[in-house]
Amino acid sequence: MRFFRGAPVPRVHLAAVLAGVTIVTLSILPSTPRASLGESEPVNNYTFSKGERCFLKKINGLRHRKGKRRLDADKQLGYVARRHARGMARNGSIYHDGDLGSTVTRWRRLGQNVGRGGGCKSLFRAFKRSSGHRANILGTWKHVGVGLDRRGGNIFVMHIFQSKRNPGNIYSYP
Repeated sequence: MRFFRGAPVPRVHLAAVLAGVTIVTLSILPSTPRASLGESEPVNNYTFSKGERCFLKKINGLRHRKGKRRLDADKQLGYVARRHARGMARNGSIYHDGDLGSTVTRWRRLGQNVGRGGGCKSLFRAFKRSSGHRANILGTWKHVGVGLDRRGGNIFVMHIFQSKRNPGNIYSYP
């Protein structure tokens, strides 16, 4: 799903199941209540998890192979993405954040990918095979945040792409 400041973008619903991986892109699914990270989240030492770093590496690897600039991993975007991934995992379903444009601050353009699958490699392969997800991964962005949660043998993941320097979020974190 992509957002442009000041101009609504038509959205369509597309769901695909590839090798046990479910992906939703460009969706009109309703937003759900915001998820909280919980008390165990390190407040002053936010870092991307091993699984999140796997997606960041794969995103920038694909971009490099296609002659695109490397995206900066952004903790503000990662924090928002992780909150959303935890909410999807808790609900057992994937959906876009319809309020992303209000949650992320200081932005001009935003994009998001969400998915559920068995692991980073198989899920990223499915993202690459989906034209909408691949377009977001290879878009003209500057920053990316990845959030992930594991539940019931699956990972739930969200990528947030942003084009303006120094994105922030309404949570004033990290």
